[in-house]
Amino acid sequence: MSIKPTAVRQIVGIHVKDIEWIIALWFAIHGGDPAPEHLSQAQVQAAAAGLIKAAAAHLDPGKAKAVTAALGG
Repeated sequence: MSIKPTAVRQIVGIHVKDIEWIIALWFAIHGGDPAPEHLSQAQVQAAAAGLIKAAAAHLDPGKAKAVTAALGG
């Protein structure tokens, strides 16, 4: 048995794919925010430093080196 469409129409997006749209799509797919994790202050600081170092890798080498040095390594 084959199914044939009765009508074909162009799908046109009416929204801008900005950060709010991406977050709304994420919630629609995954069902909302997960329960918050309980992290120690040391874990929070280590995670923040890791994120900053990862972002600094995209800077020019001199600035990346300065950011890494400011974070202590």
